[in-house]
Amino acid sequence: MKDRRLRRITINILIFTLVFTVVALLCRSTNFGPLGVLIGGALAFIYFKLLSGTVTQALSGVDEEHGIDSRATGRLGIKLLLYTFGLAMITMLVIIWRLAQPLAFLAGFSALLVSIGFEALIFAAFSKPEQTVETDKKIED
Repeated sequence: MKDRRLRRITINILIFTLVFTVVALLCRSTNFGPLGVLIGGALAFIYFKLLSGTVTQALSGVDEEHGIDSRATGRLGIKLLLYTFGLAMITMLVIIWRLAQPLAFLAGFSALLVSIGFEALIFAAFSKPEQTVETDKKIED
């Protein structure tokens, strides 16, 4: 992953998972165990690493003039579909085998969404607006 935003999201998933796990430990509820939060957070981390790595690899050789190859698009779509299907199957097995409570698992997996939202807020708050070439020419005149 070359993009620093993707690295920050990955790190944020781990941080939010740890924070949610500490909250689960403090709650001491039978319906909200820390193991479920850790399992959900670990799956969120693995899922995001797979998705970001696959999409980055697929788009690394894209030419602006020609775009992405249609066969590569199909392969990318199938890979993403298989990752999502695999995640759904693992989630169902974790819940059916009672390795994690559904609420705790959901809280851990929500670290993915919270991390992406947090990075989007950081980007919106601290990014400088890009000026177009036409705007630069108007300023010079």
